[in-house]
This record gives sequence, C-alpha cells and structure tokens, in this order.
Amino acid sequence: MDTPMAVRRDVPATVEQVRREAGLVRVLYGRCDYAGALRRLVDLVPAMHALTDRRAALAEMVPVYGVAMGSLLNVSYPAHAWLAAERCAEAAGLLDDPVAAGVAAANRARVSAYSGAYGPARALCDAAGADLAGSGAVGALDVLGFLHLARAHHLAGLRDQASAEDHLAEAARIAAHTGETESWDLAWGPRNVALWRMAFQLDTGRPEGAMQTAAGVDLTGLPPVRQVYFWLDMGRAAEAVGRDREAVRMLLAAERVGPQHARSSTSARETVRSLLRRGATSPELRGLCERMSMTAQ
Repeated sequence: MDTPMAVRRDVPATVEQVRREAGLVRVLYGRCDYAGALRRLVDLVPAMHALTDRRAALAEMVPVYGVAMGSLLNVSYPAHAWLAAERCAEAAGLLDDPVAAGVAAANRARVSAYSGAYGPARALCDAAGADLAGSGAVGALDVLGFLHLARAHHLAGLRDQASAEDHLAEAARIAAHTGETESWDLAWGPRNVALWRMAFQLDTGRPEGAMQTAAGVDLTGLPPVRQVYFWLDMGRAAEAVGRDREAVRMLLAAERVGPQHARSSTSARETVRSLLRRGATSPELRGLCERMSMTAQ
C-alpha cells in the first residue's frame, strides 16, 4: 500500500541485488515458507521500485508480486492478496509482455475464485488465453496450459463440468508436448495437470477417481508448494470415502511438507471438521487441531 506503481523509492539497490533477493523470496515461497517470504518482501518491494532500470524492475515485480499474492492467499488474507495481484497485473501491463500478462491474469483469477467470483476469474483467463494463442514466446505454451487448468477450476465452480473437462483435456495435450518445466515457477507439466484433475474430481464428487489419479503421480522433484496440495487432496479423498485414519495420515503428511500452508488451509480445516463430526478422536488428530487452533470436539 505504501508503494504504488508510480512511486519511486529512494533505496540504494542494484539490479543484481534485487534479482538475488527476488530469487530467494521465490525459493522461500516454493518451500511453503510464506512468513519468510513476506518478511523479506518488506524490504524487497521498495528496492524494486527504486531501480533506475525500469524494465528490469518490472520484470522482477511480476513474479515477486505473484509470490506476495500466493503467500497472502495461502495464509488466508484474500484482500491483501488481491492488492498484490493488482500490482502484478500493473507491472505486466507496463512490460507489454503477453506471457507476463497471462501469469498476472492467472494470479488475479486465483484470488477471484478463492472469493467465489468464478465468472470474473474465468473472464480474466479467457482474455489472457486468447492473447497467448499462437504465441511463440518463451514460456507462452506453459502459461497457456496453466490458464486452461485455471479455467477448468472456474467452470467446475460454475457447475459446467463438461466444459471443465474440455479445458483439462487441452491442458493435458499441451503438457504432453512441453513436458515438465519450471517457467514462471508454475511447475508446469503432466504432473501438475494430474494434481488439478485430482482437485476437480474431488470438487465434482468423485473421490475414488481422485485417488486413482493420485496413484499415477510421482512427487519426486516437485516443490513443496505443489506437494502440499497433493497431500491435502488425498486427505479430502480419504475422508470422503470413510477412511478416517488414512485421512489423518494424509493431513499430517501435508503438514510435514508445508506446516504454514496446511495449518491455514480452508480445505484442511473442512476435512478436519468432517472427521470430528464423525467422531474421530485420535491423538494425532487432536494434536493437529491444536496446531491449527481448532477445538477437537
């Protein structure tokens, strides 16, 4: 809030220093250390706005504000996350880069969907996807595929399962072509498509299908920020089919991978509440409730 896009800050910083710090912040986010990332952003944001090389500054702002958005959203501060997503979009617009704009659109759409605004979220991704279609820019295909995943999620929220399936299928075709990549910190590739398909199957009442999809996912090398979603969705699936002890194990696995994420997760809390309503009272579940500041009753 203290550093609007048009404001230049008087902070001694070089492009190399900013790039190094931005890289560290992105690593911290990938490890689900949201507190660590946000703590360093306090100094990094004004340093980015102090750079005299404006294009270099904007290029760092897009992923850095994306990290800010994800960190804030994952610890349940959606209003603050929206401001970060808006800053990301402003930077991408000034860069005049359709790939960066696609990333920014996905970030804005993520916050919108988190708040239940699936229609506006889908519209953002539709526009960005149209701009990227046919682009030969580096990373364009990865971002386009990710936008298909996002739209599948939005359409599931709008109860249009058939159209969501079409977008998942297109994302799978793109991922089969690109393979696993690290562009824009998306962890894009066939495994990411499988993770989103798991979530889609859960959201459409097919926990058994989600567990079958999960059986084909190799987590080796995936960043913790992706792995934690896998284990949380496994917990959701296990709870949905009545495997309470297994659900608790999956939730604890998510907590080991990303404690800050798992303890703040809305879906994890809903899974825990469902287990408690069914009478699950293991010491492990009670301990998890305590760490999540929930009452085990």
